[in-house]
Amino acid sequence: MSTISLNDNADEKALKIGVFLCRCGGNISDTVDMDRLRKSVDAEVIEEFENLCSINGRKIIRDNIIEKELDRVVVAACSPITHGKIFQNYVTPLNPYLLEMANIREQCSWVNPDKDSATDKAISILQSAIEKVKHSIALEPIIRKTPKSTAVIGGGISGISAALSLARQGIRTCLIEKEPTIGGAMVKVGKLFSPEKLAEECAMCLLNPLVNEAVEHGNINIMTNSTLKSADRRSGNFNLLVEKKPSYVIKGKCISCGNCAEVCPVEVSDSWNEDMTTRKAIFKPFPQAVPDVYTIDHENCKKCGKCQDVCRMNAIDLDMETEVIPITVGSVVIATGHKTFDMDKRPEYAYKRHEDIITQMELARLMGVNGPTKGKLLKPSNGKVPERVVMIQCVGSRDEKPGGRKYCSKVCCMVAIKHANVIKQHYPDTDVIICYTDMRTPGMYEKYYKFAQSNKVRLIRGRPGEVAEKDGIFSVRMEDTFSNEPLEVEADMVVLSTAMEPSEGTIEVSKELDVGLTEELFVKEKHSKIKPVATDVEGIFVCGTAQGPKDITDSIVQANAAASKVSELIHGGVELEPFIAKVDNSKCNLCQKCIDICSFKAAFIQENVLKIDPIACNGCGACIAECETNAIDIIGQTDEQLFAMIDGMLINKKPDEKRIIAFLDSVGYVSADNIGINKISVPSSIRIIKVPYMNRVMYKHIRYAFDKGADGIIMGEYPYSPLYKKTKEKVLKLKQELANNNINPDKLELFKVYIPYFRGLADKFNNFDQRIKCLDD
Repeated sequence: MSTISLNDNADEKALKIGVFLCRCGGNISDTVDMDRLRKSVDAEVIEEFENLCSINGRKIIRDNIIEKELDRVVVAACSPITHGKIFQNYVTPLNPYLLEMANIREQCSWVNPDKDSATDKAISILQSAIEKVKHSIALEPIIRKTPKSTAVIGGGISGISAALSLARQGIRTCLIEKEPTIGGAMVKVGKLFSPEKLAEECAMCLLNPLVNEAVEHGNINIMTNSTLKSADRRSGNFNLLVEKKPSYVIKGKCISCGNCAEVCPVEVSDSWNEDMTTRKAIFKPFPQAVPDVYTIDHENCKKCGKCQDVCRMNAIDLDMETEVIPITVGSVVIATGHKTFDMDKRPEYAYKRHEDIITQMELARLMGVNGPTKGKLLKPSNGKVPERVVMIQCVGSRDEKPGGRKYCSKVCCMVAIKHANVIKQHYPDTDVIICYTDMRTPGMYEKYYKFAQSNKVRLIRGRPGEVAEKDGIFSVRMEDTFSNEPLEVEADMVVLSTAMEPSEGTIEVSKELDVGLTEELFVKEKHSKIKPVATDVEGIFVCGTAQGPKDITDSIVQANAAASKVSELIHGGVELEPFIAKVDNSKCNLCQKCIDICSFKAAFIQENVLKIDPIACNGCGACIAECETNAIDIIGQTDEQLFAMIDGMLINKKPDEKRIIAFLDSVGYVSADNIGINKISVPSSIRIIKVPYMNRVMYKHIRYAFDKGADGIIMGEYPYSPLYKKTKEKVLKLKQELANNNINPDKLELFKVYIPYFRGLADKFNNFDQRIKCLDD
């Protein structure tokens, strides 16, 4: 990358700074007084343009850099989240890290309709950017080549699809699955619905070719009975330890004859059939299982040896032990799937108290040709065909009650319609009623929904409050929300459409890989629009229901997208922002406190010198807080830059004006952007400063802001960050230090921030602003 050379120690007053103001087609200029904003700036160049992100805008910026020999550039426009990279490219031949953006659209003009207060706020945001850029230095991005190997964790349809896509591109792939076989939930569902077809398709017929190709592909190593036990990262490589539990059956010898299962005396519930049937302690999960070998359930096996006695291939070894296998890969794809809602949380539906109250997955197994009834719809209680089936939607989804999930599980409406259609096709005399909150059949699925109605599937808008039983007949009690009348529907079979929840494997794997989770504990994307399969750890991607509820089609699409991003990484290398910890080893005493505190395992000692792995480091700042010798700093987030931003945000503060500094992490910053995108007003007092994590904000920064005139300080961090617990402890200490220095500790507050719940953040801004006014009154 070509750069204009700079003396990093140059006098700030000698710097030539260019400030470029964007009117953004009226998005900014309709609310902000651009003339007053322009007059507030003291810079070498001040230019104003309608759309700076256009080609003409780029020309204005570049021409001024070259002609006026600018040292720094500030662009006052929209959010750096969406346009940061664009303007970094526009400042060439200047080093891209000598650019600073002032977000006066999403976090100013769109949230402050009053022109005077919006202009005052825009001036302070712009001044903050100008002050910060004075302390910026030329940097280079961190670039590393990535090994041509990947671990895909999870062997469901999304994991298989991702592994196949990678393998076809010549990338060595390890497919890690905790169960004895691959296939995931798709092997249980029996029939699949399609957006363009009215006929349901056989799930196994679609899955088997993919499974077979994965087994036979030379670039895929399938590890079943295996889980991720630990992971660390060095120089772009992921060093994984995989625990492989013994199957007690030798894969190369077993011919899957089944003699062992016939003599096994132990019977347990069969999870393949949703515990509606039993299996032996030595078993093959289902007929088409891959690998096509038997396995022993070590928790239930009595080690009687009968299976060994009848195995003519000598394939059973009861002395097998757990293996721990090290794997080094360049990237990871999380495809750990989901689980279904725990019905113990909703006793009002009488699940498990009556055999004929079942879930949609249990219904899928009943109607599956390889299920417990060989595809016949028979009531578990008496083996008869039901006269009326009532399906209850949103069980655990869209549920504000304790233990419920607020989100929509996305596929439940379509699953219910699919099963209703299949029932009406084979049992036209069976009455099928779906009780729904709202029917959600987006896009082409609406055609399938209309087909169900033509099949005389009945729909009632209303969520039942309870299911009661008398003499084998169920009474489903609800309110018809169209008529606002109470309603009771009798049925002899009830089917519950349960919520999708994150699996235990998703939570465990994310913890080992230090990947962020959403409020609902699904894997969090780096950006839901721009980077929907990337996680907050470079080189780790997510697909399928590990990321959130979705159907099979979307899972496969996302799996292929994740594989594509892995391929980009492998062929283009890793390019990371250089905002990482930097060590002054002349001050370091090798106390190792930074190593102990580092959640990302980036700090280590080599040849008696403290080093930072630039790929693993997230620039969180936890090490700075622990370092007693001040030997560590964060590039791009130095103390001088933080102090400068605070100065700019509080510049020209009027005596009767309230200004609140809001330090937000990357999640909080996006959430604040979303407040603006949705045109939700927030107090003009709020001034946002983005930091990587709250660990970077220390008492000296808090005290400096109060000394400079801040009326209150907000610290907003994502609560599922690996550092949040430490942040809570830190804020309590900060409040105590403020109290010890006669500053009201109530003027400092820690907020939980989430990208989807931006309205909640807006409410918190408003409430805190009111609190500060009350405290000052």
